[in-house]
Amino acid sequence: MSVNNKGFTLVEILLVLSIVSMMTLISLLQLRPLHDSKKIDQFLHQLQNDLFYSQQYAISHSEMTKVFFSETEPFYRIYSGAKNKVILTRTFDESIRFQYITLGSTLYFNSNGNVQRSGSIRVKYKGDTYTITFLLGKGRFYVAKL
Repeated sequence: MSVNNKGFTLVEILLVLSIVSMMTLISLLQLRPLHDSKKIDQFLHQLQNDLFYSQQYAISHSEMTKVFFSETEPFYRIYSGAKNKVILTRTFDESIRFQYITLGSTLYFNSNGNVQRSGSIRVKYKGDTYTITFLLGKGRFYVAKL
């Protein structure tokens, strides 16, 4: 009678599966902080693009636009003209919050693309704080992490 020794035993298979599952679990736990940092990075990138859009809309349509930042709800909205026509509403994660420093809840772009008044707002997400500063002159702004 011949014995076939070409396969793996049940113990060997279970050992390999447990090692693979532990390695997978450890790698997934490492991805959570990366996901959180990418969430705020994506939000800030989208906000910058929307602010550039509002500025370009004001220039191309020769009318004032305003960006309203909600402090209580997770959204911001872009309006155009004197009739306050909504051209964009953007929602975002509820753990991202705006805090008004010197700008207030509304940012205005004149028909030439300049901001009506300079100022700053803060964006808070979990333990991170970012300041968005709007400069007079050419309608420029920048984001800085505190």
